[in-house]
Amino acid sequence: MNYFHVLSDYLCHQFAWCKGSQLRYEPDEKTVYIHCHLLREPEILMQEAEAIARLDIGIKRFIITIPKVMDMVVECQPNQYKERL
Repeated sequence: MNYFHVLSDYLCHQFAWCKGSQLRYEPDEKTVYIHCHLLREPEILMQEAEAIARLDIGIKRFIITIPKVMDMVVECQPNQYKERL
């Protein structure tokens, strides 16, 4: 199993809305493109944007597209969200 398959499985497990989406990974840019053609409730993305940004999995950004609705760019900054004691 290569990196992209592991990443795809992980994202589909963590984020149910990702299932059935088309994923593309650009390793040079460390960017994941997600084309959500089945997602009918874009509000879900707004609620999970912070959780996506917290991911510390070697990805710099996610570009999520819902056709005819919106495009969203989420920059990953996992260190910015660490809880302070």
